[in-house]
Amino acid sequence: MVIKKDITRRRFLTKAGLTIGAVSLTGSYKNEDIDLESHSKKLPKSRLGRTGWMVSRIGFGGGSAFFKMIQKEKDAEKILNYAIQLGINYFDTARGYGKNQKSEVRFGKYLTPNYRDKIFLISKTGSRTYDGVMNDIEASLKNLKTDYLDLYHIHALKDMDDVEKLSAIDGGFKAFVKLKSEGVIKNIGFSYHADWNEGIRKAIEEFDPDVIMAALNALKEGKRFGNGNEKYLLPFALKRDIGIVAMKVTGQNALIGKVSGKDLVHYSLSLPGVAVANVGIDGFATLESCVNVAKAPLLSEEERNKLQIKLYGDSNKEKLGYLEPGYIDGTRFA
Repeated sequence: MVIKKDITRRRFLTKAGLTIGAVSLTGSYKNEDIDLESHSKKLPKSRLGRTGWMVSRIGFGGGSAFFKMIQKEKDAEKILNYAIQLGINYFDTARGYGKNQKSEVRFGKYLTPNYRDKIFLISKTGSRTYDGVMNDIEASLKNLKTDYLDLYHIHALKDMDDVEKLSAIDGGFKAFVKLKSEGVIKNIGFSYHADWNEGIRKAIEEFDPDVIMAALNALKEGKRFGNGNEKYLLPFALKRDIGIVAMKVTGQNALIGKVSGKDLVHYSLSLPGVAVANVGIDGFATLESCVNVAKAPLLSEEERNKLQIKLYGDSNKEKLGYLEPGYIDGTRFA
């Protein structure tokens, strides 16, 4: 898809038939001079730890926002093409995203056939057994129309019990090691939504992942909340050259209000060691806004602290959906 230079942003959005949706990034905390209309400056890239890949600071999240808010297939195709044009090369999906693996299937239809050699492609498995992981990777590769993944995640790791299941004789981590040795997956990672705990620490030590994707947002690192990811995960990962991807940067939109979505994305991108903010993409405006946030100078520690303070008094934000018992990733806006 070629977007002519004389088509304005408003006309483009109108033509696409999409609205702002999941991450409204209007308004600003400090960087009032961010020009949301301009794409003249290239989207910055960061080294994703020991993978060696230079990945776009914004990741295209293929979770629930992508397959629920973007209903029409023609719009899914347009927005994936547009993401490429804006400089995004980090594309994240999972076997469990959408009925009949809708997210993976969309990537396989519209992304990999045209851009496979230009992108860093990720999927995830929720299986904890060897056979389960092997079955999942086979299905994911078929859906995505590729014979390898740049990164394969253990999806939604929780605690020590998960680590023990994966490490068992018939555990899923053996499948990861085999798949990496065969080149089917280039890098091993895991994602987790939980607070920092001994199970996560054990997983890092035992599995030695190349990449970790964790919930890193302004509220959860405040004095009243502090889930430990910023305090413990980031230094732990930096020592081991593990690539860090921030997710749930807006708390699935629960944090937007006193602080704008744009500022929340900016906060997570500014954390030391974070290479990518993976954002659930629900429309063209969200995509453009996130890309332009990534072009702005990073926030200082003092500026990040000010954002945290603005969130402390909002009692309605104390319970984040992804921390609720029984939460399944990909079932609501990411």
